[in-house]
Amino acid sequence: MTTPMRKQYLDLKRQHPDTLLLFRLGDFYETFDEDARTLAQVCDVALTSRPVGKDQRVPLAGVPYHSLDTYLGKLMAAGLKVAIAEQVSEPGKGLVERQITQVMTRGTVTSPDLLTQAQNILAAVYLDGQRGVAGIAHGDLAEGHLAATQLEAPIHSELEMQVADELMRLEPNEVLVSTRFRAENPDLDLAIQRMGCVISELEPWIWAEARANRQVQTQFQVQSLEGFGLANKPAAVCAVGGFLHYVESYQPLIVSHLDRVQTYVLTDFMTLDEFTRLNLELMENLRTRTQEGSLLEILDRTRTPMGGRRLRQWLGQPLLDVEAINHRLDAVTQLYDDGLELRALRELLDQIGDLARWVQRIMYGTAMPRDLAGVRNTLALVPALAGRLPEAGPGPLTELLRSLPHCTDIHDLLDRALVENPPAVPSQVGIIQNGFDAELDKLVTQTRDAKTRLSQMEQTERNRLDIPSLKVGYNKVFGYYIEVPRSQAEKVPPEYIRKQTLVNAERYFTEELKTYETLILNADQRQLELEQALFQGLCAELRARQEDLQHLARKLATLDVFAALADCAVVNNYTRPQMTDTFDLFIEGGRHPVVEKASVLPNMSFVPNDVRMEADKALQILTGPNMAGKSTYLRQVALIVLMAQMGSFVPARSATIGVVDRIFTRIGASDAIQRGLSTFMVEMVETANILHHASNRSLLILDEIGRGTSTYDGLAIAWAILEYIHNVEHLGAKTLFATHFHELTDLAERLPRVRNYHVTVDDTGETITFLHTIVAGRAERSFGVQVGRMAGLPKAVVERANQILGQLEASGAAVPASLGDVVPEAKPEQAVQPTLYLEEHPAISALKNLQVDSITPLDAMNKLYELVKLAEQ
Repeated sequence: MTTPMRKQYLDLKRQHPDTLLLFRLGDFYETFDEDARTLAQVCDVALTSRPVGKDQRVPLAGVPYHSLDTYLGKLMAAGLKVAIAEQVSEPGKGLVERQITQVMTRGTVTSPDLLTQAQNILAAVYLDGQRGVAGIAHGDLAEGHLAATQLEAPIHSELEMQVADELMRLEPNEVLVSTRFRAENPDLDLAIQRMGCVISELEPWIWAEARANRQVQTQFQVQSLEGFGLANKPAAVCAVGGFLHYVESYQPLIVSHLDRVQTYVLTDFMTLDEFTRLNLELMENLRTRTQEGSLLEILDRTRTPMGGRRLRQWLGQPLLDVEAINHRLDAVTQLYDDGLELRALRELLDQIGDLARWVQRIMYGTAMPRDLAGVRNTLALVPALAGRLPEAGPGPLTELLRSLPHCTDIHDLLDRALVENPPAVPSQVGIIQNGFDAELDKLVTQTRDAKTRLSQMEQTERNRLDIPSLKVGYNKVFGYYIEVPRSQAEKVPPEYIRKQTLVNAERYFTEELKTYETLILNADQRQLELEQALFQGLCAELRARQEDLQHLARKLATLDVFAALADCAVVNNYTRPQMTDTFDLFIEGGRHPVVEKASVLPNMSFVPNDVRMEADKALQILTGPNMAGKSTYLRQVALIVLMAQMGSFVPARSATIGVVDRIFTRIGASDAIQRGLSTFMVEMVETANILHHASNRSLLILDEIGRGTSTYDGLAIAWAILEYIHNVEHLGAKTLFATHFHELTDLAERLPRVRNYHVTVDDTGETITFLHTIVAGRAERSFGVQVGRMAGLPKAVVERANQILGQLEASGAAVPASLGDVVPEAKPEQAVQPTLYLEEHPAISALKNLQVDSITPLDAMNKLYELVKLAEQ
């Protein structure tokens, strides 16, 4: 026999069987059955049990209602969907009625307490392999934004790669796909899993083209999708249809406020594949997977959350149009050239919060009083912002400032209506300012007068009855009372009516007190109702001006990015690049924006380098030892180009940059064991992708191609790749090719557009010194043994390596067929066994023999100098 409450729970669970149901029971949200086990594991709470019928118990776990957001954050981070069933009737009259009031998933969260990241992207992916098209719809529901694009490729693997690259740029928290998607696209499915986002599956009928068309037209109340740019984009429409269906299922209040979709095409932006984003460490450090040590960390000097999100968008989508790039650079230049105005502007931006999300919460009906106060305070700053750069001539920044929507009427309304610091929630009184509403003012006056009389009554009764400790108080359960200590009970007059007995006191009421209580409580309740109605009226006024407010939020975000990039340029000594449509790439005194700021160089200044790439020297082979700075140089060239095309100044003395359509990188060694790919296989897959998709307007960054296999195989592959890039008609891309295969430098004598460069090294002493300067010509040696010694290889290993190297160099062959024919057997003293102890350094020996007690200060200084010299040796 199942209890009524158990039946109620099961009925609610059937409404959303794929969610973890939090069932409100008094002061706790409880979970049952498998949900309880999940909650206990994810949130680290106790797992118990509860009787639900005769001889029947089920697992039980719960969390306090006042700590719900803390536990919701953990559940969202674990990728779970959560339904919340609230009590919607008063306890005490039979079974309490409960309803599911909200359902949350990681991609549909809009609560500010649960938004832990700069953006919260929900993406829907529809892929039609037969037609060679794919659609992606994505949006941040906390901003009310929805966008879509359609991708096309005749080869299925290329289509999957395009989808993966775009999702990598978007960094979604949750991705929607068809239930057939994962089986039909295993490689893409694996790529999405590696992004760490939640994958949610929807039934195939939801993605059907005809159904999606109807849903999108109904949602936006149009007869044709042409106005949204979705005509002849069936895959994009299907993706939008899947997106809207999912949001409608889980957040029905939100979906009604999505009234438009913005379409875009990837050909307007530089495509950055997964490997390039990771290798260049644009958004996160490759080692720590955090923002620290990334390009974003250097550039993000924004002052508003909106600006931070816009900067990420620009960094992930560099522009391809010279005019559009220069438009951004012109705006940055206006602020860069006027330091005082830049500082004043940033001080104003510092006072602006997340207008975009405040407006969206107002639209969703979930706004709090402080959200409206934030809108008011932001609108108050708009005239000051618009008045900046008073002496500036025409320019994009001036134009932006002058076009800021002031929304003066909305500001005046909020300024008159709201108190300076309103309460956190609308269920508390004290939101509305005195003088805004006559009826409210009258209620407040009545309440204040009644409370004044109560205060006076307390003093009057103390004097009348000669009870100094008498007090008038209030209790939520018993209401207003007069409290008298038991020791003074004989002085209580007969008109006092006993209300409550305490250990050391008695509480009473009188008819006069009852009258005041009724007046105050009725006025308080009416004040709360009236303030809530006025608050909702304010929200309605703001909803009517949604367009202007959202437009203002977008402009403020753009303004913040311009100011951040200008400030970054000033602080880091960046220069404006000259953008062209030519092939050429000239950088004078270029620097790596992240490495030059790294703390690993506290006593060293970064060594800048030049690069000059023209059509007749498009392929540059770079040689030199490890640790000399080759990889840093390669990356800094790519980052300078990318920064320029996003609209930023660059770390260089000067830069003339011909716009590149794509940047490709093949750097470092990594495997993909989960896909059955070795390190070398990954290297070849990435290289193949580059050769198939690069054009003569691309920039290729290739580091140590071919080093993952045998010397002859690797050399042959690297040689063939360079010839291919040089000779194939559609290629001839700007290429930086770092290698330890010195034989490749011979290509400069065979291929007219190949040039040799190397990293300079000072080897005049017993040790080598890296000078980190790139100069023309090939490196004569790799200095690998010396680098090994600097890394701490045992002395015997270094000596033996030098002996073998000498024999190989004397043989005149790069790699003999048989090393044994050239390299003699090791001498017995060289064939040392590993030991637990390293050879003691002379400086350590000298320290041990130092007689500290008998040494004079002068001798101590001399000995310290000698020890330093020993340590350096």
